Amino acid sequence: MNLQIPDVRILEIHPCHEPHQQLPTSSCLEERNDLGIPLLLRGVRDASELGYNFMSVGGAEPLSYPALAALCREAHRHGMLTSAVTRSARLTAPQLEWLRFSIDLLGVEVTGRSIASRRRGAKTGQTLENRLECIRQSRIPFAIVLPLTASSLADLEWAAEYAASQDAAILQVRPSRDLSDDQMATAWMMVECLSELQRGKLVIHFDAVNRYNLPTEPEDLASWMRDLEREARYLGEVLSPLVVEGDGTVSPLRHGFPRRFALGNLNQEPISEMATRWIEMQSAVFCDVYGEVLRQARTADRMFGDLYHMLSVAAEGPAIGISASGR
Repeated sequence: MNLQIPDVRILEIHPCHEPHQQLPTSSCLEERNDLGIPLLLRGVRDASELGYNFMSVGGAEPLSYPALAALCREAHRHGMLTSAVTRSARLTAPQLEWLRFSIDLLGVEVTGRSIASRRRGAKTGQTLENRLECIRQSRIPFAIVLPLTASSLADLEWAAEYAASQDAAILQVRPSRDLSDDQMATAWMMVECLSELQRGKLVIHFDAVNRYNLPTEPEDLASWMRDLEREARYLGEVLSPLVVEGDGTVSPLRHGFPRRFALGNLNQEPISEMATRWIEMQSAVFCDVYGEVLRQARTADRMFGDLYHMLSVAAEGPAIGISASGR
């Protein structure tokens, strides 16, 4: 399966309602699932008709979601690729065999070299090598996901070498907002060098933007609005990810985005209907906020930033604007 698809438009689903996300749960069965699989399956179908072509299943531990395989198969039926990130679940051959033809890319979160060196995981009783070997045996393509903090910055070179040695397809580096601009610049330069060293063996993604690689330009938003007036299938050109939260709220760009810009709630109406209303009633105001944030990001004191966090801050109130150093 070719995972390097062009023009990726992501539908991100959090199937379990997690009101206390700082307290991880072992299974969706321990939570009240407010949505239910019929609503989610219809949401996948509607999103595909809006042009979304990649489904990411999120949450504290998506592999614990009982209907994960059914959700992924529905995405496949509509031409979408699928992914999920496991953080602490114990992996078994039968479980992964069941998911083998459902998940196109399985991420494995590794928080640093110290975690990799532990003999056994505190929760799973498995070493990291055992978990990765289980995935390799299943033949599911996988990524190593590295949350990058000030303390794990020194592990970045190790992470690239480790991911390549374990036959990972991708190393995904997710920097924390707490990193300074100098630390972000250091990480970015390291990723550039490591990408060259690992060329042909490992793809390295650095999940951050700087003022020179913004995902869109302010002047492009007017063109997007004109496209939306003609056809709703252009929605994902800017609204990606489109996030289905555990309580049914459908949000632009990230989990917990300010509710004033929510498209609606899956418990009350299908995505197709809420998208039509959002385009008519909210898209122009959203573009005003997004355009101003993009303009300020170009001239901010900091080279790097979490663009979606900046957008969330700007979208919180009626006034448009962010502090130049806000992240």
